[in-house]
Amino acid sequence: MRRRLTLCLVAMLPLAATGCGGDVRPAAAGRSVVVKDCAGKDVSFSAPPAKVVTLDGYAAQTMARLGLTGKIAGTGYPAPFTVDTSPYREELAKIPVLAERVPVTEAVAAQRPDLVLTAFSAFGGPPGSPKDADLATMNAKGLAACLPGGDSPSGPALADLAPTYDYIRKLGTVFGVQDRADRLIAELRARQDAVRTGGARPRVMIVQDDPVAGQPIKTSGTGTIAHALLTLAGGENLFPDVHAMHADVSPEQVVKRDPEVIWVLTDYNFAKVKGRELVDEVRRNPLLSGTTAVKRGRVLSTSQYLVSFPSPLNLDALEQLAADLRAGGR
Repeated sequence: MRRRLTLCLVAMLPLAATGCGGDVRPAAAGRSVVVKDCAGKDVSFSAPPAKVVTLDGYAAQTMARLGLTGKIAGTGYPAPFTVDTSPYREELAKIPVLAERVPVTEAVAAQRPDLVLTAFSAFGGPPGSPKDADLATMNAKGLAACLPGGDSPSGPALADLAPTYDYIRKLGTVFGVQDRADRLIAELRARQDAVRTGGARPRVMIVQDDPVAGQPIKTSGTGTIAHALLTLAGGENLFPDVHAMHADVSPEQVVKRDPEVIWVLTDYNFAKVKGRELVDEVRRNPLLSGTTAVKRGRVLSTSQYLVSFPSPLNLDALEQLAADLRAGGR
């Protein structure tokens, strides 16, 4: 069974450990810093890691905002960098790219990292990518940014950005830059708190690809960052009864539940078209033409690189979505 890593943090102190959401304190001089995995197992660091591989651009974006880009020996899946902003975009562009997708175990091991990071829920998901056992073989630790229940078909709804903030706090603790992490979290929380919502919460259908007759429609369930952002922005997920990141729902159910807004998440690898072209195709799709959302022109869009996994850029998506919902679409 793959070991999933939680966002619970704890310093190895003489007394009780802190729990998820509790205060995080640095370890005393000469003591190890410890993080807990989902099985309750300690992952300890006797010193800040010196050489890091990020399996995906999301993890690298968090490292960049903590001033730790120089520790990254290589990254996989750099696509999220395309939506980043200066000065981080230019800084991230200097990182050696090991693979356009998540790199295979051999490519990661060749870097001889002492820490491997991913913003995904667990290691070993993509074929050939390193599992926990592979990390142990290469003598590297691994830290993931977990979502409740991962991509399982059921589990608790994610109502806020706790995974994003906890991952930042975790990395700040491991690398000994707690002050930077605290400042970044405070900045992001302030932006979250500044988002204005109010009035009726529109029913929003999240769409990840252009629907095809006779096939299910891909949507984002309640266990996702996208769902959390939608909730914080003042919307109501049309499918509160599905949980997974890529949940299948029937076109008949979409018509029956009648979304007032359609939120298109562009740029997924499996989508037939990308970007603005996908949005235009959704607007013209006959399967959705009878919905209130299309009739009223309320079709919004955001790149999935802002909403799929924990990243400081989640706040960019939140601000955009909240503004679009208030404006009535664009």
